[in-house]
Parts: sequence; C-alpha cells; structure tokens
Amino acid sequence: MAELLKLEVATPLGLALSTDCESVAAPSVQGEFGVLPGHLPLLAALQCGLLKYRVEGKDHVVAVGPGFVEAEPDRVRVLTDQLARPKELDEATVRKELEAAEEALKGFSELREGPEYRELQRDVDWALARLEAIEVVSR
Repeated sequence: MAELLKLEVATPLGLALSTDCESVAAPSVQGEFGVLPGHLPLLAALQCGLLKYRVEGKDHVVAVGPGFVEAEPDRVRVLTDQLARPKELDEATVRKELEAAEEALKGFSELREGPEYRELQRDVDWALARLEAIEVVSR
C-alpha cells in the first residue's frame, strides 16, 4: 500500500475536510506548491485559490480563502476562513458576488493599499477562486 497524507482543513466553523490522500497542491502567497508523502516540514501563508488533492487516483478540488498551510511528512493541515465545494456553489450567485466585489473595488477612492483595500481585493479573489473551482469540476 502506498503512503498517504492526512489532509485536514479547519475553518472557524470546525473541521471542514478530513481525508487520506496521495498528494496535495495549495495556493500560497509565493505560488502554488505540492506536497507528497515524506515532504519536509513547511509552513506557508495561503491565498485564495484552489486546494487540489488526489484520493485513490481521482483528483478533487475545493476553493479556499486566505490562511495558513502546515505540511509534515504524513500530514497537511490547512487553516482558512473559507472553504467551498464546487458542487455546493451556484455559478450565477458567485458571478453576481464577483460583479459586486469588483464594483466596490473600482469605487475605492483611496490609495490602493491599507486594510479596507485588501478586504475588497480578498472579496474579488474569493469569488474568482470559487468560479475557478466550478470551472475545474465542469470540465
């Protein structure tokens, strides 16, 4: 039997995902990175995007918000504020949320920095991540 990783994703609402998998790919602020069994310990900042993992040879994907990823040789822990499964998303609703977030960002009259701007940008990024998740599973 091949070695597996224990993948756990925790949100403020509790453990949102827990599975044994063959590999994990996560969207860090430095770019996407992959984890296989035996990976050296790693702590990375997570950005909005797709968390990809493989279970019994089948690829799976969920959209995640910002947070942190901790990788160990036999485990990957993800702490994030948001997780969305593509099958639970309505594309039309997410597109409306993206439009509203982009409008709010356009209306930001301050310099494009600071906590308010970052919050608006996170809303756009979160909507884009969910749309990407929908697109990936519909292929």
